[in-house]
Amino acid sequence: MKMRKNRVFGWMRTGLLTFAFVFAVNQYGFALSVVNGTSMEPTLEDGDRLFINRFAYLFSQPKVGDVITFEDPAQDGRYLVKRVVGVSGDRIEIRSGVLYRNGKAVPEPYIDTKIEDGNFGPVTVKPGTVFVLGDNRHKHASRDSRYESVGLVPIDRVDGKVEWILWRPSLAAFL
Repeated sequence: MKMRKNRVFGWMRTGLLTFAFVFAVNQYGFALSVVNGTSMEPTLEDGDRLFINRFAYLFSQPKVGDVITFEDPAQDGRYLVKRVVGVSGDRIEIRSGVLYRNGKAVPEPYIDTKIEDGNFGPVTVKPGTVFVLGDNRHKHASRDSRYESVGLVPIDRVDGKVEWILWRPSLAAFL
């Protein structure tokens, strides 16, 4: 009888440790996410399955060019995915459809059009925040740091770095 209790206790302990490990990895390690919308086209498409690295910013800060997920400031529990185009101290401005960082035009090979929403800024990125834009630069296509509802994104709202597209539904038709 005593061996049976020890065995049951052992299985319970193993189950609890496994649950704690999976929970910790999901909360602080890696996550899977699905793109909902077109604000990151052409880089990311609606329905793309993403691998999010939550370890990426444990000991560092987001860098210009990183694609990140962060909690939507306007709606708790909802996450947005955008590209970092400015970090602490950068001066961001949009003129004649072109993004400028610190007075220099930024080459953006990942977009397919000039910025159509008109001029913006200049804005200086405050310490502890990043300036983000969606890669879809068509008029009104992305709610990002240009809009008051998002603004400068505090680093503590950043969930993780998008590392890979695991699966793209539009490619499924070709399988």
